[in-house]
Amino acid sequence: MKYHLMIAIPVGMVLSTLVSELPLQVSEQNGPACTSAIAQAKPGALQITTDRNVTVQPSERDSAPEVEYKILTLAAGQSFIALLKPFGLKERQALKLQQLMAPEINLSQLPTGQKVKIGLTAGQLSSVTLATGFAQRLGVSMEGEWQKRLYELDTHSAQAIHDVAITQSLYESSVNDAVPLDVVNQAITVFSHFVDFQREIHHGDVLTLMFDKAVLVVKDGLHQKLEQPGQLRFARLQNQGEDLTVYHHDEGNGLSGFYFADGRPAQSFLLKTPLNGARLSSKFGNRKHPILGYTRLHAGLDFGAPVGTPIFAAGNGTIKKAGWGGSFGNRVVIRHANGYDTLYAHLRGVAKGMKPGIRVKQGEVIGYLGNTGLSQARHLHYEVHKNGKPINPLSLRHVEQQRLRGDDLARLQKAIAKVHQTPELGQYVTNSSVTD
Repeated sequence: MKYHLMIAIPVGMVLSTLVSELPLQVSEQNGPACTSAIAQAKPGALQITTDRNVTVQPSERDSAPEVEYKILTLAAGQSFIALLKPFGLKERQALKLQQLMAPEINLSQLPTGQKVKIGLTAGQLSSVTLATGFAQRLGVSMEGEWQKRLYELDTHSAQAIHDVAITQSLYESSVNDAVPLDVVNQAITVFSHFVDFQREIHHGDVLTLMFDKAVLVVKDGLHQKLEQPGQLRFARLQNQGEDLTVYHHDEGNGLSGFYFADGRPAQSFLLKTPLNGARLSSKFGNRKHPILGYTRLHAGLDFGAPVGTPIFAAGNGTIKKAGWGGSFGNRVVIRHANGYDTLYAHLRGVAKGMKPGIRVKQGEVIGYLGNTGLSQARHLHYEVHKNGKPINPLSLRHVEQQRLRGDDLARLQKAIAKVHQTPELGQYVTNSSVTD
């Protein structure tokens, strides 16, 4: 005699030895952690039910097509369409992709070596992903029609420490020690207030740097680098017996800067020179103009350097003029505090975003050295004006700046304590005075 036995028990209570013999069919219609099931009754089979009494059907995910991912690299002279054409990309689809990605990426101007991640569903192109930054990604996928998604990869924060023995120039020695260029420029900006890098850096000097960095947690094959350098936090230059140790301090309201441990600003009002690696080719004063042929006041300094050398803002201020300036060629004028203006002339071009009214920080790149306007050779012409009258930048007196006090000084001291708590830094700051 055949019969069906019905037992209502929670699935989680069923012994594995019993369940393994049952012809259960599992459904994920109620989510990946579905806990309800009914076994299809068969003669001699045991039916399992739960109090929710929901039938479990074959998984829809089990029948979903698999996606295969590939990392492609754009070859020299290869277009984006040519790269993806073997995977079924049509010109009409390429146009749609270009329209979707245009605000972030110009697909017609991808550089050689650009990596592109694609997804293939049943052999057909179903997704395209490109890197728009260190951890930034732009993905486009086919979901009935092309859909765009911007997202960021997970990163974690860390600190990096470099102890650079200077054997050549400070710049070359730092780069050879694998210090990121952005961090090198931050260090140069800091110490350019106190050191002439052409004449006062010597073999045997030591530069110690600690800076923030972001490290990728997830590696998706599109990264060109696994780490992104950030803010320089600590810098120490041991220069011919002199020890300069400075700390970065966030002052609030978007302002920040470097200070000595006693609260003194580690910066002058204006930089000694607004570019790196330059040769002073002409000084302030009367001279015979090389093109016009007559003597007149040379109201600034000329610095010779390769075309394209970055030009820095000599001090914090507001862009007053940016663009073509007649005989000055491409030029930038910055208004600073206390009635000071600075002029940067004969530029190859103005840096992106530089226009009247824009606030700039000391050391920020504002343009690139060139040979435009009434200029005989590539160089930067640099002027400083006080209340509208040109003055010799080399004789500019130090403009007194107020040191931190009260709560501001207390916050700086907390920042210093945090720096010195970094275990790896201890061996480099043991002999460094915190009251430089």
